[in-house]
Amino acid sequence: MAKKKEIELDPVVIQNKARMEELLEERKSLVIKKAERKAVLEECIKRKTEQAEDKDVCDDARIRHIDEELKVLMGTVPKSETKTQFKVSLLCGDVILKKADKDYDKDTKKLLQWALENNLAEFVRTKQEFDWAKFKATLEIIDDGIIINKETGEVMNMDGLGTKDVPEELVIK
Repeated sequence: MAKKKEIELDPVVIQNKARMEELLEERKSLVIKKAERKAVLEECIKRKTEQAEDKDVCDDARIRHIDEELKVLMGTVPKSETKTQFKVSLLCGDVILKKADKDYDKDTKKLLQWALENNLAEFVRTKQEFDWAKFKATLEIIDDGIIINKETGEVMNMDGLGTKDVPEELVIK
């Protein structure tokens, strides 16, 4: 019979491996706790976000209702009027009702192409950009939304330029 070989174990190695096992178990436990905390936090954030969104919907509806009531009340009190708006000054702020109007409905790419084709370099800032502000200063919207050149009286009937209706707007300052 073969003689059994005795295995010698280093007690320091055994102790160190046992300590490593303890540390590994503790580490795994901490990683799990951290993941659970993160999941709980995310669930709380989700619930609070939903609650806030629900309250925002209610608040938005109430704000729209108040705005409509302000518009109605504005018709019953003295107010200042300009070409573009009505204004009531109150202690806590101003209520301004901007009048419905026409505004330009523009396609600056088409306008750039038009300016380049018609050698109107004064309306071109760069080869890629139409100078809308400068061009707009030469235009006027007249009856029925017709756009004319203020300097020449020419009707500006062209692709990329039109009008659009701008609804009245209540502004609180």
